[in-house]
Amino acid sequence: MPEALSYQQPPLVHLLVASSFIYLLNVARILADFILHGGVVAEIALGVVYGSPLAALLPIHWEETFTVLGYVGLVLVVFEGGLSSNLPMLLSNLPLSTACALVGIGLPIAFSFALLTAGFGYRPLEAFAAGAALSSTSLGTTLAALNTVSRGRSVSEESSDTVKVTSCEATEACSLPTTRGPSPAPRADISTMHKQENDRTPLQQSRIGTVLISAAIIDDIVGLVIAAVIPALAALNADSSQTSHGNLTWTVIRPLLSSLLIAAMSPVIARFVLRPFFWYRGLGELWCAPARIDKPWGMSMFAEVGSGWGTQAHADAVKLFLMVCAVSAMAAISDYSGTSVLYGAYIAGLILTYLSHPPPCHASPSDGPRPIVNDSQPKERLDALSFEATFVRTLGPLQDNVLLPLFFASIGFAIPFLDLWNPTIIWRGIVYSVLMCLAKLAVGLPILLNAPLVHCTALLWNGLRRSVIPMLDRISAYSRSTAPRIETSGAASPSQGAPTTEKMGDRPSTTACQSSSSKARAPSSTITASAPAAVFMGVAMVARGEIGLLIAQLARGDPSASGPAGLLSTEPFLLCIWAILICTLVGPVSLGIIVRKWGDRVNAGAWG
Repeated sequence: MPEALSYQQPPLVHLLVASSFIYLLNVARILADFILHGGVVAEIALGVVYGSPLAALLPIHWEETFTVLGYVGLVLVVFEGGLSSNLPMLLSNLPLSTACALVGIGLPIAFSFALLTAGFGYRPLEAFAAGAALSSTSLGTTLAALNTVSRGRSVSEESSDTVKVTSCEATEACSLPTTRGPSPAPRADISTMHKQENDRTPLQQSRIGTVLISAAIIDDIVGLVIAAVIPALAALNADSSQTSHGNLTWTVIRPLLSSLLIAAMSPVIARFVLRPFFWYRGLGELWCAPARIDKPWGMSMFAEVGSGWGTQAHADAVKLFLMVCAVSAMAAISDYSGTSVLYGAYIAGLILTYLSHPPPCHASPSDGPRPIVNDSQPKERLDALSFEATFVRTLGPLQDNVLLPLFFASIGFAIPFLDLWNPTIIWRGIVYSVLMCLAKLAVGLPILLNAPLVHCTALLWNGLRRSVIPMLDRISAYSRSTAPRIETSGAASPSQGAPTTEKMGDRPSTTACQSSSSKARAPSSTITASAPAAVFMGVAMVARGEIGLLIAQLARGDPSASGPAGLLSTEPFLLCIWAILICTLVGPVSLGIIVRKWGDRVNAGAWG
């Protein structure tokens, strides 16, 4: 066996196939973004054509390598989602995210039982395995589509802003000959318009974007729990011993328990260990922010004038090292504890985002002892410490042009394309796909009903308080009137106190009756205002992908191998593939159309 690889010039065919594959992935994505508002569709289709399902231009070991590189891109896009998350908003909306995730998990499984078992006559375990595969949400596909439509939205807004400014300047220039002097009013209006547009919340950091990302994370965690349960269920189906039951219990509990422990311990460690160490004597800012007039970079040997150290590239190199360490550590902890590598990458992004914001009473390294409050931090200081900006500068081009296209192409490698075209499989697969799309669209219902439920809860609480407080006043007055020490004056107390209580009780009820007509219209108006956000939420959760394919493949098993058979036979497995394929294609396209059509209405009002 040779000690080292024999370096030789690759054959021309291999060079052409590899280079054309990567190049066409980018070209196809650009064209599909322009035509269909969903570049994911073209990348998956090109993976089907180049991979084993159709032309088999790529050798198997190439497909395996591209799958690994693509999964690195998936980990990076999830990590970027953690870097761009709004942590306070994430925590405040966690109950709503959990409700959306539970709807997105429960309805696909319920619909699968209804259709596959009652309609098509498959076994209940097959219906459960298929529903479990379709209950997951492709977090990578969702985040990639969200980034794509956000970039397209910002580009279109910039072009429209340019047109507006040009028209305003032209109008001002045309009006100059007829005026006595240049008026500053149009310039002020233009600057105000730019300020308002620059302050607009990005879609990923808005409330609806935060709810979407956290709900997709919860879906993936539950999906990975189910992925771990599926092989145990297959073994239990073949062996119903007590040992198998015990293993199944631990298999179910372990991913959930580890996910909860990571979610509970990470904020504590970040708050009391990592953040104090990062800001100890301004250590983190010294190395992670480039040098400026009032701040050196690194150690004293690098702070000399003219040394050439302390540029943006040097600070980015330090932050890139910290990002690699954080992602590697959290991915290893998550994987060895039994949960998802993607979950660990997202937690790592949240931790670094938390570390990069200075504590409430921390001054910059060259400042005096004066405190600096978080809400009043100079924007330049926060931008210099931003891990997200460094990620975009250093890893963004590699991720967007190489790793993510390979990830979506690797989904195409795993689709048994030719087996899908049996007539029975086609019509059953389309029906099942439509039902699975509707199941995920229903995730928007908690968004739609959130404001009316909050409104009704407030009304119920106010009504309960108005009815209970007068009752407590009456009880208190009665107890005082029957006390022995005030027995002589107690007879007059009820007669004198009752009218007062009734008047006090009448006043709120009269006010409530007067304001009921205005409050009755509040739920309908909030439902109308939340409709774009609800549709956006449902459509964004439609896309399945890597987790769905993983669960379907695990439930299918290896028919050629000896051992326990999988839960899914050939027909329900192909129905799963149909549903995963159609949902993964329809979701990003529909998401792009909705964001480009409704624009700011998606994250307007309470969802911004």
